Amino acid sequence: MSWLIIGGDLRSLMLARIASGARNTVYSIGLPEVPGVESLTSAPPEAADVIVLPMPVAEQDGMIPAPLVNGSLPVEQAADLLRGRVWGGTAGPALTSILARGGVQLTNPNDLELYAVPNAALSAEGAVVSALSRYPGSAYGARVLIVGYGRIARVLARLIHSWGADAMVCARDPVQRAWAQADGHQAADISALAEMAAACDILFQTAPAMLVNKDVISGMNPGTFISDLTRGGVDIEAAEARGLAAWRDSGIPGRYAPEASARLLYDVITRGDP
Repeated sequence: MSWLIIGGDLRSLMLARIASGARNTVYSIGLPEVPGVESLTSAPPEAADVIVLPMPVAEQDGMIPAPLVNGSLPVEQAADLLRGRVWGGTAGPALTSILARGGVQLTNPNDLELYAVPNAALSAEGAVVSALSRYPGSAYGARVLIVGYGRIARVLARLIHSWGADAMVCARDPVQRAWAQADGHQAADISALAEMAAACDILFQTAPAMLVNKDVISGMNPGTFISDLTRGGVDIEAAEARGLAAWRDSGIPGRYAPEASARLLYDVITRGDP
């Protein structure tokens, strides 16, 4: 098989190495040079069987992220390369339009349970390590609030609890609250967020909405650490203005465990699942 990997973080770089090591022909655009991978600035000499765009965001504001080469690629420049089946993260309006014009299917691995579940475990593990490297206290005995209770949050709560922390969950979805309670955690409706945030030492925001806003932050104790695992679920500026340590930690697998994440992605792609 021939692969074309366009842009992306360390996960994309590792994916290129893994695909090449499995005796595939691999081309890359917008990545550092990798032994066995042909680095290109234009279309490859053959149509690729597998085309991979960045994770977790394939395109934003008309650009394909290429952070490892200190830049990004205009999505229009890649329009003629996107044929057949394309793998990648969330697409913005520009990429969505290009794919629709060409009748091209974009498959987001996060929509596939065989990828999303183990990837959530990698995300949760990385989130704990990242937070504790910045939080001056200890997980043991800490009061940890998790906002939302999806895949990542469930693993996160289990890890935090195993380290001796008191894991609390605040979620809008009653089904998520039921799961949190079944897993042995205190759970409350999102209406209690401000009250619960005021009593925690560490807060993980996993819900895809701006919930940890200025009003919530205004009642939080000094020294509380906030980890935003979304792309905008915490008012970082308000937190910093109050003197709280706040960190946006989205796209963790590509930074924390890029090789494991790339192996997972390679296995899902080569399975040929719909």
